[in-house]
Amino acid sequence: MSNKKRQMVTIIGLLVLLVAAGVAYYGATVYQKEQAKKESAEDNTETTLYAMDVGKINKLHLVTDETDVTYVKKEGIWHDASDEQFPVNQDNIVEMLDDVAQVNASKLVVENPDDISQYQLDKPSYRVELEDEEGNSNTLVIGMESVAAEGYYAYVGDADKIYAIGSNVTDALNYTWGEMMELPETPDITAAYVTAFKMTPAKGDVFEAVYNEKRAVYKDYEAWDIKSPYKKVMPGSASALETLFGGLVSLSYVDGVAYHATKAQKKQYGLDKPTYTLDVSYYTLDETQGTGETDATQTEEVKTEHVFQLSVGAKDDLEENYYVSIRGEKGIYRIPADTIDGLVDIDAFETLCKTPHKANVDTLQEIVLTQGGKSHKITMTKEEVKNAISEDNSPVYNYFVKLDGKEVEDETFRTTYNNVFSELVYRGEIDGAVKAVGEEPVQSITIKTDDRNLTMKFLPYDGVNFYRIELNGDCLFLVDKNVADKVFAKLLASA
Repeated sequence: MSNKKRQMVTIIGLLVLLVAAGVAYYGATVYQKEQAKKESAEDNTETTLYAMDVGKINKLHLVTDETDVTYVKKEGIWHDASDEQFPVNQDNIVEMLDDVAQVNASKLVVENPDDISQYQLDKPSYRVELEDEEGNSNTLVIGMESVAAEGYYAYVGDADKIYAIGSNVTDALNYTWGEMMELPETPDITAAYVTAFKMTPAKGDVFEAVYNEKRAVYKDYEAWDIKSPYKKVMPGSASALETLFGGLVSLSYVDGVAYHATKAQKKQYGLDKPTYTLDVSYYTLDETQGTGETDATQTEEVKTEHVFQLSVGAKDDLEENYYVSIRGEKGIYRIPADTIDGLVDIDAFETLCKTPHKANVDTLQEIVLTQGGKSHKITMTKEEVKNAISEDNSPVYNYFVKLDGKEVEDETFRTTYNNVFSELVYRGEIDGAVKAVGEEPVQSITIKTDDRNLTMKFLPYDGVNFYRIELNGDCLFLVDKNVADKVFAKLLASA
């Protein structure tokens, strides 16, 4: 055989070997991938350690580092086996059972372990014993948490097999005694539906606001009266009060402290002499189906009145919550301190309707302006227009304005009257530490309307920025000196 032929045979042989090697390598790679997939699938296959029907479980015994409690179900209701009177939170029990009624293991960690203490199973974090109405039972023992095992080490029954179980199994097993207490229903208070609010502190001024659209000072406008802390009833601001009442929506109980409080417990938690007492009157609107005049069913709103009283005691050790009691309930509970503080730290001045005179020019009868010993009188009379009806079917009037007996233009006066009294507002409370620069009124305004008489006197204060305003004999607040001075000028100029 020639050299060329020998070389060709060698080359062909090498190519055959190379192809065979490639096929073998490809086959080995595919095999390894398939094995890896198979092993991964086996690793991800969960093992059900036990499964029980939540609805049939009638006993739960839970032991942790901080508690040892047994709950039993009788006639569909869960009770604390050691205290039948304890009001058990039924929802929390169901949540606990949902987590432990069926337990799956992500993997088997070890069989027949020599030392279970390395998994903290000799002194477990949790021990859960379950029984159902058919006599079936299971005991789950949970040790330490392991990042490597991605969960807890645990065993069921005997410790011959230790598994890794999901960390979510213990989510609902950490309720405290107070959290397991059934709490009162949170009042459904909408700020706009509050009709009375009273805050009584152990020390300091009472704050009280009452809504009355028939008898309030400004019944035609805001209809809120601030009955305290001022020495006379003051008109309240509906928007400011609604902001205050908005805190009532956040009322929620953290947990329970006592379900049948004794006198000693009330004293212990500062509820024998409350730090604050809140009295709230409000209503709710519920839709009901009523039958109208026709056969068609109509939806109607039913208004229901409610009264809620909350007594606030001391703060807890961390000062994060207040101890509270509720009228009609026998227990003591905790509510977050910031929620309570928002309802009791009240700046009464900020809840006022700060306008001394709510101007409705159509009701005006007479204004007397006195300044520097001189007085001016503005009168307004009206005359009904016969056979004229407004859009709301009320009578139509012509109005006539006079200054010191001389007739003036009506529309200009109307605009000025509304503007000057909307700008004249309270700017603050009188500071008793400030020594007034005089006691004689600088000027006064007497206003007579269809429904009220009002006398405003402007007295010196600091001599620069403010007047004290005396309203029908009561001097409580300050107004801007510059604004008050312009009331006279603008009213006389418009008339």
